[in-house]
Amino acid sequence: MEKQRPRKVAGSRTSRTSTPSRAWERTGLDRVYKRVGSRRVSFIYKHLNTSETLASAALGDRAAINEAWRLARVKAAALLEGKVTAGSVAEGIERFELVYAPKHFIDQSKNGKDDRKAQFKALTSFFGAMNPRALRQTHGYQYLTARADAGAPERGKKEMAMMTTICHYFVRDDLMERNPFTDMRYSTSADHGDDGKPQRSVSRRQVLRFYLWSLRQRQNYRTLGCAAMFTYLTGYRASEVRPFQKSGLRPDGAVVLSAKRKKGQKPVEKVRNWSRKLRCVVARALDRTDPGRLSPYLFAPSRARSACYSRSGWGSSWQDAMNAWIRTRDTKVKEGDLVTDHALYFALQDIRPAAITRKLAQRAPDAYDFAAHANPETTHRHYDRRTVKRADATE
Repeated sequence: MEKQRPRKVAGSRTSRTSTPSRAWERTGLDRVYKRVGSRRVSFIYKHLNTSETLASAALGDRAAINEAWRLARVKAAALLEGKVTAGSVAEGIERFELVYAPKHFIDQSKNGKDDRKAQFKALTSFFGAMNPRALRQTHGYQYLTARADAGAPERGKKEMAMMTTICHYFVRDDLMERNPFTDMRYSTSADHGDDGKPQRSVSRRQVLRFYLWSLRQRQNYRTLGCAAMFTYLTGYRASEVRPFQKSGLRPDGAVVLSAKRKKGQKPVEKVRNWSRKLRCVVARALDRTDPGRLSPYLFAPSRARSACYSRSGWGSSWQDAMNAWIRTRDTKVKEGDLVTDHALYFALQDIRPAAITRKLAQRAPDAYDFAAHANPETTHRHYDRRTVKRADATE
């Protein structure tokens, strides 16, 4: 007969009284271990007498854990070698994305990160296999030519600007002697914007007609019309108007923090003094009975699913509103037609240049404060759409 083992008594020393500490899991990299806690997953580098957490992520977030592992590998490689190493441009771009980009860029929103990730992917596909020290300025011009041939010339310029920033960090990490892309000459095109599409010349009449039409429409069209006129009167960027909060309506005017500034710069507060028309537009934007009236945002969506329009949601609603308005002016346009190429079409971001151009044409003394650019050259190069420059005779 088989001998039975003695049962463990609850109070005995042999019973388990607590949960054992989690083990240090090997990762395959020398000195780097993975430790799973009750809330976070950490990747830890063990020095001789101490340890250092290279990266961590919330437990259960698989995407964040993968990103943390990528960051830990990059940092561990530098620690093991005693200096930053990158055998290829692809490795250097990955290090910039993981280590420097979260601190270098102010915009850490999902849209901002996705846009930068697309730029990193495009740059890696072209420069990735090269050694950082082998980069020359001619490679930058070759990249611009390739992007122009692919139908994205302006996007290529933006990506090369990103590559220039990345190479500044390459120099800092001693991956190259000097930045080869700092003195590149880009071919300028006055009739194209940053997205590579032709710039639209929007008149005050277009904005006003759309605004007056929207006041007789359903609430979401009315909201977009008020936003269009608000943009024209204030000269704010589209990225400042869409999430504009009601708390920015102060006794001295409409106030917003500049959405575009470099890392480390102090935020600039843009104030638009009240005018009769600006008060009227704001009052009409606030006059609503749908769930959007409870939102802290001035131009909130009609449905209660979200307090603020998303970027894609705004674009979809704007396309519908433009189609409905243009159909009242052009009978050839049908419901559901794409109207982005129509002569009457304009986007919210097209209104700011029209407003700044009108200020310059009026020779307003506050034109440069209205544009709120650090350098007036930016105002004239990208926002002055005047085709006639009028001036008095010298005598």
